[in-house]
Amino acid sequence: MAKRVDNSMTSFRKRIKRKSKNNLNNIPKTVNIFVAATMSAGKSSLINALLGSDLLWSANEAATASITRIHHSRTIKNSTAGACFDWNGNCREWRDNIDNILLHQWNAYPEVKHIELSHYISRFASSAFKPIIYDTPGANNSQDPNHAILFNEALNECQSGMIIYVLNATQLGTKDDAYLLNEIKSHLGSHPAKKIIFVLNKIDEEKDESIQNTVNSAQQYLEKLGFSKPVIIPSMMHAALIAQKILANASTTRLQRSCLKNELIRFRHNKHLLNHAAQLPNKISVMLNKIEGSHTPHLNNNEFCKQELMQFINYSGLTALELYLKHYL
Repeated sequence: MAKRVDNSMTSFRKRIKRKSKNNLNNIPKTVNIFVAATMSAGKSSLINALLGSDLLWSANEAATASITRIHHSRTIKNSTAGACFDWNGNCREWRDNIDNILLHQWNAYPEVKHIELSHYISRFASSAFKPIIYDTPGANNSQDPNHAILFNEALNECQSGMIIYVLNATQLGTKDDAYLLNEIKSHLGSHPAKKIIFVLNKIDEEKDESIQNTVNSAQQYLEKLGFSKPVIIPSMMHAALIAQKILANASTTRLQRSCLKNELIRFRHNKHLLNHAAQLPNKISVMLNKIEGSHTPHLNNNEFCKQELMQFINYSGLTALELYLKHYL
Protein backbone atom coordinates (compact mmCIF):
# COMPACT_ATOMS: atom_id res chain seq x y z
CA MET A 1 0.00 0.00 0.00
CA ALA A 2 2.74 2.47 0.94
CA LYS A 3 4.52 2.01 -2.37
CA ARG A 4 1.30 2.55 -4.37
CA VAL A 5 0.55 5.69 -2.37
CA ASP A 6 4.04 7.08 -2.94
CA ASN A 7 3.84 6.42 -6.69
CA SER A 8 0.42 8.03 -6.95
CA MET A 9 1.57 11.10 -5.04
CA THR A 10 4.64 11.42 -7.25
CA SER A 11 2.56 11.03 -10.41
CA PHE A 12 0.06 13.62 -9.19
CA ARG A 13 2.80 16.14 -8.39
CA LYS A 14 4.38 15.59 -11.82
CA ARG A 15 1.06 16.25 -13.58
CA ILE A 16 0.53 19.48 -11.65
CA LYS A 17 4.14 20.60 -12.18
CA ARG A 18 3.98 19.88 -15.91
CA LYS A 19 0.70 21.77 -16.26
CA SER A 20 2.09 24.76 -14.36
CA LYS A 21 5.29 24.80 -16.41
CA ASN A 22 3.28 25.10 -19.62
CA ASN A 23 1.37 28.10 -18.26
CA LEU A 24 4.03 30.11 -16.45
CA ASN A 25 2.68 33.40 -17.81
CA ASN A 26 -0.88 32.70 -16.71
CA ILE A 27 -0.64 31.25 -13.22
CA PRO A 28 -3.45 32.66 -11.03
CA LYS A 29 -2.75 33.69 -7.46
CA THR A 30 -3.76 31.23 -4.76
CA VAL A 31 -6.16 32.46 -2.09
CA ASN A 32 -7.50 30.84 1.06
CA ILE A 33 -11.23 30.54 1.70
CA PHE A 34 -11.54 29.43 5.31
CA VAL A 35 -15.01 28.15 6.28
CA ALA A 36 -15.76 28.18 10.01
CA ALA A 37 -18.79 27.34 12.11
CA THR A 38 -19.94 25.57 15.22
CA MET A 39 -21.20 22.01 14.80
CA SER A 40 -24.28 21.46 12.61
CA ALA A 41 -24.51 25.07 11.40
CA GLY A 42 -24.37 23.93 7.77
CA LYS A 43 -20.68 24.37 7.00
CA SER A 44 -20.40 21.24 4.84
CA SER A 45 -23.63 22.15 3.02
CA LEU A 46 -22.18 25.56 2.16
CA ILE A 47 -18.94 24.08 0.82
CA ASN A 48 -20.86 21.47 -1.18
CA ALA A 49 -23.02 24.24 -2.67
CA LEU A 50 -19.87 26.12 -3.72
CA LEU A 51 -18.51 22.91 -5.25
CA GLY A 52 -21.82 21.99 -6.86
CA SER A 53 -21.60 18.41 -5.60
CA ASP A 54 -22.05 16.24 -2.50
CA LEU A 55 -18.30 15.86 -2.03
CA LEU A 56 -18.32 16.45 1.73
CA TRP A 57 -20.32 14.30 4.11
CA SER A 58 -23.14 16.41 5.54
CA ALA A 59 -25.11 15.50 8.67
CA ASN A 60 -26.64 17.02 11.81
CA GLU A 61 -23.61 15.95 13.80
CA ALA A 62 -19.85 16.48 13.86
CA ALA A 63 -19.12 15.40 10.27
CA THR A 64 -15.62 16.90 10.01
CA ALA A 65 -12.84 15.72 12.30
CA SER A 66 -9.80 16.62 10.16
CA ILE A 67 -8.51 19.68 8.37
CA THR A 68 -9.57 19.32 4.74
CA ARG A 69 -8.07 21.51 2.03
CA ILE A 70 -9.84 21.50 -1.34
CA HIS A 71 -7.55 22.81 -4.09
CA HIS A 72 -9.22 24.05 -7.27
CA SER A 73 -7.89 21.96 -10.15
CA ARG A 74 -8.13 23.29 -13.70
CA THR A 75 -6.97 19.98 -15.14
CA ILE A 76 -8.82 17.21 -13.26
CA LYS A 77 -12.48 17.90 -14.07
CA ASN A 78 -14.33 14.61 -13.81
CA SER A 79 -13.11 13.27 -10.49
CA THR A 80 -11.65 14.24 -7.14
CA ALA A 81 -8.12 13.10 -6.30
CA GLY A 82 -6.35 13.38 -2.98
CA ALA A 83 -4.79 11.83 0.08
CA CYS A 84 -5.10 11.69 3.85
CA PHE A 85 -2.15 12.27 6.21
CA ASP A 86 -1.41 11.27 9.79
CA TRP A 87 -0.27 13.51 12.64
CA ASN A 88 3.38 13.06 11.60
CA GLY A 89 2.71 14.24 8.06
CA ASN A 90 2.93 10.77 6.52
CA CYS A 91 0.56 9.90 3.69
CA ARG A 92 -1.74 7.07 4.82
CA GLU A 93 -3.73 6.63 1.62
CA TRP A 94 -4.03 8.13 -1.88
CA ARG A 95 -7.05 7.83 -4.16
CA ASP A 96 -7.72 9.06 -7.70
CA ASN A 97 -11.52 8.91 -7.26
CA ILE A 98 -12.84 10.20 -3.95
CA ASP A 99 -16.47 10.51 -2.82
CA ASN A 100 -18.20 11.60 0.39
CA ILE A 101 -18.33 8.04 1.74
CA LEU A 102 -14.56 7.70 1.59
CA LEU A 103 -14.08 11.17 3.10
CA HIS A 104 -16.45 10.21 5.89
CA GLN A 105 -14.31 7.13 6.55
CA TRP A 106 -11.09 9.13 6.52
CA ASN A 107 -12.61 11.62 8.99
CA ALA A 108 -13.54 8.73 11.28
CA TYR A 109 -9.90 7.60 11.60
CA PRO A 110 -8.29 9.17 14.72
CA GLU A 111 -4.91 8.77 12.99
CA VAL A 112 -5.87 11.18 10.19
CA LYS A 113 -4.95 14.79 10.84
CA HIS A 114 -5.54 16.43 7.47
CA ILE A 115 -6.83 15.69 3.98
CA GLU A 116 -5.70 17.23 0.70
CA LEU A 117 -8.08 17.17 -2.29
CA SER A 118 -7.84 18.32 -5.90
CA HIS A 119 -11.28 19.14 -7.30
CA TYR A 120 -12.50 21.14 -10.29
CA ILE A 121 -14.75 23.97 -9.02
CA SER A 122 -16.74 25.30 -11.97
CA ARG A 123 -17.79 28.46 -10.11
CA PHE A 124 -14.14 29.55 -10.02
CA ALA A 125 -13.16 28.27 -13.46
CA SER A 126 -12.79 31.78 -14.90
CA SER A 127 -11.83 33.64 -11.72
CA ALA A 128 -8.59 35.58 -11.43
CA PHE A 129 -7.52 33.47 -8.47
CA LYS A 130 -7.16 29.80 -7.57
CA PRO A 131 -9.03 29.06 -4.33
CA ILE A 132 -8.09 26.66 -1.58
CA ILE A 133 -11.21 25.97 0.46
CA TYR A 134 -10.61 24.98 4.07
CA ASP A 135 -13.12 22.72 5.81
CA THR A 136 -12.38 22.59 9.52
CA PRO A 137 -13.74 20.70 12.54
CA GLY A 138 -16.27 22.46 14.74
CA ALA A 139 -14.11 23.91 17.49
CA ASN A 140 -16.93 23.51 20.03
CA ASN A 141 -16.90 19.70 20.09
CA SER A 142 -16.42 19.04 23.81
CA GLN A 143 -16.07 15.29 23.17
CA ASP A 144 -12.88 15.71 21.15
CA PRO A 145 -10.38 18.42 22.21
CA ASN A 146 -8.39 17.78 19.02
CA HIS A 147 -11.10 19.60 17.04
CA ALA A 148 -10.23 22.92 18.68
CA ILE A 149 -6.50 22.27 18.22
CA LEU A 150 -6.93 21.54 14.51
CA PHE A 151 -9.22 24.51 14.01
CA ASN A 152 -6.73 26.95 15.54
CA GLU A 153 -3.83 25.42 13.63
CA ALA A 154 -5.65 25.82 10.31
CA LEU A 155 -6.78 29.35 11.19
CA ASN A 156 -3.23 30.45 11.97
CA GLU A 157 -1.91 28.77 8.83
CA CYS A 158 -4.01 31.11 6.65
CA GLN A 159 -2.18 34.43 6.79
CA SER A 160 -4.54 36.04 4.27
CA GLY A 161 -7.74 35.37 2.35
CA MET A 162 -11.39 35.19 3.39
CA ILE A 163 -13.12 33.68 6.40
CA ILE A 164 -16.69 32.57 5.74
CA TYR A 165 -18.44 32.17 9.08
CA VAL A 166 -21.64 30.14 8.93
CA LEU A 167 -24.38 31.09 11.37
CA ASN A 168 -27.37 28.85 12.01
CA ALA A 169 -30.45 31.03 11.44
CA THR A 170 -32.45 28.85 13.86
CA GLN A 171 -29.92 29.14 16.71
CA LEU A 172 -28.54 32.66 16.83
CA GLY A 173 -26.49 33.88 19.77
CA THR A 174 -25.41 30.58 21.32
CA LYS A 175 -22.51 30.45 23.78
CA ASP A 176 -20.51 28.30 21.38
CA ASP A 177 -20.95 30.85 18.59
CA ALA A 178 -19.98 33.74 20.87
CA TYR A 179 -16.85 31.92 22.04
CA LEU A 180 -15.71 30.99 18.55
CA LEU A 181 -16.48 34.44 17.13
CA ASN A 182 -14.47 36.10 19.90
CA GLU A 183 -11.54 33.80 19.04
CA ILE A 184 -11.81 34.77 15.37
CA LYS A 185 -12.18 38.48 16.23
CA SER A 186 -8.95 38.32 18.21
CA HIS A 187 -7.25 36.48 15.35
CA LEU A 188 -8.34 39.06 12.79
CA GLY A 189 -6.85 41.80 14.94
CA SER A 190 -3.38 40.35 14.31
CA HIS A 191 -4.06 39.39 10.67
CA PRO A 192 -5.27 42.59 8.97
CA ALA A 193 -4.92 41.03 5.49
CA LYS A 194 -7.87 38.74 6.21
CA LYS A 195 -11.53 39.53 5.58
CA ILE A 196 -14.66 37.95 7.04
CA ILE A 197 -18.17 37.43 5.69
CA PHE A 198 -21.16 35.89 7.46
CA VAL A 199 -23.55 33.42 5.85
CA LEU A 200 -26.85 33.02 7.68
CA ASN A 201 -27.67 29.46 6.69
CA LYS A 202 -30.84 27.37 7.14
CA ILE A 203 -32.97 30.44 6.46
CA ASP A 204 -35.41 28.06 4.75
CA GLU A 205 -36.54 27.07 8.24
CA GLU A 206 -37.68 30.64 8.92
CA LYS A 207 -41.01 32.20 7.92
CA ASP A 208 -40.92 34.77 5.11
CA GLU A 209 -42.05 37.65 7.31
CA SER A 210 -39.31 36.96 9.88
CA ILE A 211 -36.33 36.67 7.52
CA GLN A 212 -35.49 40.39 7.56
CA ASN A 213 -35.87 40.39 11.36
CA THR A 214 -33.53 37.39 11.59
CA VAL A 215 -30.90 39.21 9.49
CA ASN A 216 -31.30 42.34 11.65
CA SER A 217 -30.91 40.25 14.82
CA ALA A 218 -27.75 38.68 13.41
CA GLN A 219 -26.38 42.12 12.57
CA GLN A 220 -27.02 43.42 16.08
CA TYR A 221 -25.50 40.29 17.60
CA LEU A 222 -22.34 40.52 15.48
CA GLU A 223 -21.90 44.26 16.07
CA LYS A 224 -22.20 43.67 19.81
CA LEU A 225 -19.29 41.23 19.46
CA GLY A 226 -17.22 43.91 17.71
CA PHE A 227 -17.79 43.17 14.00
CA SER A 228 -18.52 46.58 12.51
CA LYS A 229 -20.98 46.68 9.58
CA PRO A 230 -20.85 42.90 9.02
CA VAL A 231 -21.61 41.51 5.57
CA ILE A 232 -24.49 39.04 6.06
CA ILE A 233 -25.93 36.78 3.39
CA PRO A 234 -29.12 34.86 4.28
CA SER A 235 -29.02 31.54 2.49
CA MET A 236 -30.48 28.10 1.92
CA MET A 237 -27.39 26.23 0.78
CA HIS A 238 -28.87 22.75 0.91
CA ALA A 239 -31.68 23.71 -1.49
CA ALA A 240 -29.16 25.51 -3.73
CA LEU A 241 -27.12 22.31 -4.00
CA ILE A 242 -30.18 20.26 -4.93
CA ALA A 243 -31.03 22.75 -7.70
CA GLN A 244 -27.48 22.47 -9.05
CA LYS A 245 -27.63 18.67 -9.00
CA ILE A 246 -30.88 18.65 -10.98
CA LEU A 247 -29.39 21.06 -13.53
CA ALA A 248 -26.38 18.74 -13.87
CA ASN A 249 -28.65 15.68 -14.25
CA ALA A 250 -27.12 14.20 -11.10
CA SER A 251 -29.12 11.76 -9.02
CA THR A 252 -31.36 13.20 -6.28
CA THR A 253 -33.60 11.55 -3.73
CA ARG A 254 -37.36 11.96 -3.49
CA LEU A 255 -36.85 13.85 -0.22
CA GLN A 256 -34.41 16.28 -1.87
CA ARG A 257 -36.79 16.97 -4.76
CA SER A 258 -39.65 17.49 -2.33
CA CYS A 259 -37.52 19.94 -0.31
CA LEU A 260 -36.69 21.92 -3.43
CA LYS A 261 -40.31 22.04 -4.59
CA ASN A 262 -41.33 23.52 -1.26
CA GLU A 263 -38.69 26.24 -1.57
CA LEU A 264 -39.71 27.00 -5.15
CA ILE A 265 -43.17 27.93 -3.84
CA ARG A 266 -41.56 30.58 -1.64
CA PHE A 267 -39.34 31.71 -4.50
CA ARG A 268 -42.31 32.17 -6.86
CA HIS A 269 -44.08 34.24 -4.23
CA ASN A 270 -41.15 36.62 -3.65
CA LYS A 271 -38.17 36.12 -5.95
CA HIS A 272 -35.99 38.77 -4.30
CA LEU A 273 -36.68 38.03 -0.63
CA LEU A 274 -33.26 36.77 0.46
CA ASN A 275 -31.16 39.10 -1.67
CA HIS A 276 -33.09 42.16 -0.50
CA ALA A 277 -32.68 41.08 3.14
CA ALA A 278 -28.90 40.64 2.76
CA GLN A 279 -26.45 43.14 4.24
CA LEU A 280 -24.09 43.63 1.29
CA PRO A 281 -21.74 46.30 -0.11
CA ASN A 282 -23.47 48.45 -2.69
CA LYS A 283 -21.33 47.07 -5.54
CA ILE A 284 -22.53 43.52 -4.88
CA SER A 285 -26.15 44.64 -4.52
CA VAL A 286 -25.95 46.33 -7.93
CA MET A 287 -24.59 43.12 -9.48
CA LEU A 288 -27.42 41.12 -7.95
CA ASN A 289 -30.01 43.60 -9.15
CA LYS A 290 -28.80 43.12 -12.72
CA ILE A 291 -29.17 39.37 -12.36
CA GLU A 292 -32.62 39.74 -10.80
CA GLY A 293 -33.74 41.84 -13.75
CA SER A 294 -33.68 38.85 -16.11
CA HIS A 295 -37.02 37.23 -16.91
CA THR A 296 -38.09 34.08 -15.13
CA PRO A 297 -41.09 32.04 -16.25
CA HIS A 298 -43.95 31.93 -13.75
CA LEU A 299 -44.78 28.31 -13.03
CA ASN A 300 -47.33 26.84 -10.68
CA ASN A 301 -46.74 23.16 -11.40
CA ASN A 302 -44.35 20.67 -9.86
CA GLU A 303 -42.04 20.43 -12.85
CA PHE A 304 -38.46 21.68 -12.65
CA CYS A 305 -37.63 24.33 -15.27
CA LYS A 306 -33.96 24.95 -16.10
CA GLN A 307 -34.31 28.74 -16.27
CA GLU A 308 -36.26 28.85 -13.02
CA LEU A 309 -33.72 26.68 -11.21
CA MET A 310 -30.89 28.97 -12.35
CA GLN A 311 -32.81 31.96 -10.97
CA PHE A 312 -33.52 30.07 -7.76
CA ILE A 313 -29.77 29.58 -7.25
CA ASN A 314 -29.34 33.35 -7.65
CA TYR A 315 -32.06 33.80 -5.01
CA SER A 316 -30.64 31.21 -2.58
CA GLY A 317 -27.69 33.31 -1.38
CA LEU A 318 -25.15 31.22 -3.25
CA THR A 319 -24.71 33.69 -6.11
CA ALA A 320 -24.38 36.61 -3.67
CA LEU A 321 -21.59 34.72 -1.90
CA GLU A 322 -19.86 33.90 -5.19
CA LEU A 323 -20.01 37.52 -6.38
CA TYR A 324 -18.59 38.76 -3.09
CA LEU A 325 -15.69 36.28 -3.14
CA LYS A 326 -14.78 37.06 -6.74
CA HIS A 327 -14.94 40.81 -6.16
CA TYR A 328 -13.01 41.00 -2.91
CA LEU A 329 -10.41 38.25 -3.29
